Amino acid sequence: MGALISLFVSLTMMLVSITMSLLMTVLNLSVSLLTRGARGRRGSGASATGVIALVLVAVVVFGLLLEHPGWMVTLAVVGAVLWLLLRKTGPRTPSAQELAQRFGQVPFMSGGQFEVFVADLMRAMGYRATVMGGSGDQGVDVIAVAESERIAIQCKNYKKAVGNRLVQEVFAGARHHGCQRAWVVAPAGFTKGAHELARSVGVLLFDANSVRRWIKQADEVARRSGDERVNGKGRGDDEFEPLEL
Repeated sequence: MGALISLFVSLTMMLVSITMSLLMTVLNLSVSLLTRGARGRRGSGASATGVIALVLVAVVVFGLLLEHPGWMVTLAVVGAVLWLLLRKTGPRTPSAQELAQRFGQVPFMSGGQFEVFVADLMRAMGYRATVMGGSGDQGVDVIAVAESERIAIQCKNYKKAVGNRLVQEVFAGARHHGCQRAWVVAPAGFTKGAHELARSVGVLLFDANSVRRWIKQADEVARRSGDERVNGKGRGDDEFEPLEL
């Protein structure tokens, strides 16, 4: 009888140890995702959804394994705290949340859809933006205007880093359309040659991390406006934190 009791106690302790280890793994992963989100490296709600899903699974699995109401309550509280943290670190306004969700779909967008997304994002930050389109765009996909300043934007949603050809195109296209500045937006990033040419001709390059920062700025603009109607002046290049060239 004593041996059975000892075996039962050993198995119980082993189960508790395994359960606690799994719980710590889930919490560590959740904290890691939260930290990434706080640094602005999330482009969508995918990380938030993943954290919440992990917490819910933990509540169900650990509760069933331990068959103890106290664990269910504790894990539910942890889940609620994580949810509140996620709400605080992610976009707060509906317009910015929508942009973040659309950014998560960028890998599946066509070139035209990505151009519309970039134009909408520029509008959310206070610019008047026009999608050019057509064969006569001369390497310029979007023109953004803030007061008297015009910015020519080349948008390329490629799977790989883009080269210097796009820098050449938008540099020439900006002059053709009477724009004072030229940008290239490419989530996948840029080659060394593109960086070198952009630095020498004054073209600014923006990748996926730049877009994430723009969504955060759009969220701030929407919060300041109260009713989320974006009015007022646009932002200067120094506020857009371009890639290091």
